Amino acid sequence: MPSPEISKRVLDAKLEACRFAFLKLSAVKTTKMKSYKQLRTLLMLKEISRRGADRDFLKDPENSVTRILCSVLKQVVSNADRSLKSLRGFHYETLDEQEKQHVNRMISSVQGMCSRKYEPETVDHHLDDMTEPMEMEIYLGNGDDSFSDIVLEPITWPLESQLTPEWVESLTGLLNQFTWKNSAPSEFPSTLPFSVAVSLVDCAAQILDKEPNCFRISCCGDSSRVVVVGDLHGKFHDLLKIFDQSGRPSESQWFVFNGNYIGRGGSWSLEVFLVLLAWKILMPERVCLLRGSSETRVSAEELCFLKETCDRYGDQGQVLYSKCIDCFRMLPLASVVADSVYTTHGGLFQSSEVHEDSAPLLLGSLEELEKVERRQVGENVTLDHVLWSCPWMADGLSESNYKGLLWGADCTESFLKQSNLKVIIRSHEGPDARSDREDMGNMLCGYSVDHEVESGKLYTIFSASNLSQGSRSYENEGSYAVLEPPSFTEPKFVSYTVENVPRSLHQNISVGSSAQQEIMWENRSGHGFASMGISDPPSWTVSLPSEPSQILQLQEPSQVFEGLPLPDTIEEPHKSNYDYLFRLISALKQEVQIRDTREKELMDHLTKTKATLEVISQMSSSL
Repeated sequence: MPSPEISKRVLDAKLEACRFAFLKLSAVKTTKMKSYKQLRTLLMLKEISRRGADRDFLKDPENSVTRILCSVLKQVVSNADRSLKSLRGFHYETLDEQEKQHVNRMISSVQGMCSRKYEPETVDHHLDDMTEPMEMEIYLGNGDDSFSDIVLEPITWPLESQLTPEWVESLTGLLNQFTWKNSAPSEFPSTLPFSVAVSLVDCAAQILDKEPNCFRISCCGDSSRVVVVGDLHGKFHDLLKIFDQSGRPSESQWFVFNGNYIGRGGSWSLEVFLVLLAWKILMPERVCLLRGSSETRVSAEELCFLKETCDRYGDQGQVLYSKCIDCFRMLPLASVVADSVYTTHGGLFQSSEVHEDSAPLLLGSLEELEKVERRQVGENVTLDHVLWSCPWMADGLSESNYKGLLWGADCTESFLKQSNLKVIIRSHEGPDARSDREDMGNMLCGYSVDHEVESGKLYTIFSASNLSQGSRSYENEGSYAVLEPPSFTEPKFVSYTVENVPRSLHQNISVGSSAQQEIMWENRSGHGFASMGISDPPSWTVSLPSEPSQILQLQEPSQVFEGLPLPDTIEEPHKSNYDYLFRLISALKQEVQIRDTREKELMDHLTKTKATLEVISQMSSSL
């Protein structure tokens, strides 16, 4: 056993080492973190060194750094089961063999954490085999409050507006982490300051304003590929899924987004749009952002985008909203990939050539599209057609009941032939729009082949999985298309779903303010039930949605068979409610019987009174 002097020197050395480590770790800026995994690892190491620097914790010489590490690992063990489910739920198709082995080691590590306790001797025995800290920290969260105690430093705008891949990844990671914290919207500026959000929009708008109406991508090289993404509707975690599966924009990989970045109230529209703008600033030649039907002032107001920005930034939200609207006008309208593939949000458009009112509509060309003034405020027929038009099975080009056109397979053939193209990939329609169009694909897999003609094909792609509209959930897959050499004309569609998403900020508002603002429908006792023989009836409340546009959803109780007594399988509160219902029906039947008896007695009394009056009348007439 070492002497007390040696133990004290060892203890002091450990103490100073932990202090030094804590100071160095505290100096690390979280903005340099490439992912949230790194951030969690940093926090764990800081906790280890902080506790190691605490002399009270190290009074016992046996309390080594290893033992400190064990105490921290015990906290991680409590999350091991959830970590294992998260790891097993990931998609590993795009990983290479080395990355798959890395994931398998993480899974094995978590399985070991689930099956045994971490005692000091166990850790000491495996110290040489322990993975690096970055590999040990694998729990990314699954929607609970695990991250609520983590405070992130707000991201800062880089000097001279020079964005780096690390900065964009840091922005994405911080926004993702914020969505999992279930924080109030007013806390959003603590993660993304207003000045940074405005700088993103302003800087991207300057780039977009210089681009033509039709963004052209000239691919070369066997490793080149283009990813085409459809409507996202504010599905931030679907965007992250796409990046995780397909990879990020790079020198050999282009991204084309067909618009509709913002969605209905309660979505993560601002996060989606700002992250895409960041990638656009970083790689303007590799990221193409097209305008969708949602990226107009009228649509943005209908989709509560103004409310979303003001919820996050208060009075400054109006300023950011106006800048986003101006940025929407700068977005190009279409793209052409490898001189073969045409992508746009809605579809084909009418020619701007003047023709008689009685003449059929003429199909527009790419040359005419380039001349459209997309930044124009007010009525713009061609712009409306590009954003709102839809294909159908009948031939011809005709006006729809809204802003766009309806075009048939013959128009698809004409446009492809005159433009020397092979493929059209458009968006605009999801499973909700196709639910009442039995002649078209239902979009439940995220895409459909709408027209097959001699010159090529027309596809519709939709990238927002598990779409919900009002009370209806479509349980659809999202999808993106991958175009690869040599021709880029045979898109490969990758479908996916994102099941595990955090609660939206809109839902947080509703929950947080329910105590003060919740509107109730209430069934209260003491409203005459006692007079009907019902004592102490059960009471309940039904919360109404805070937005008039939302539809009230009630969970249907278990099925109840006719007659009494109630089945034993019915649980509370359904049993009390049904018992009360049957008692109410019984009381109402009794009340009806009482009223029937009273009405019968009244009729009998009236009959007798009438007979008496007739007798009196006869007696009076005989006098």
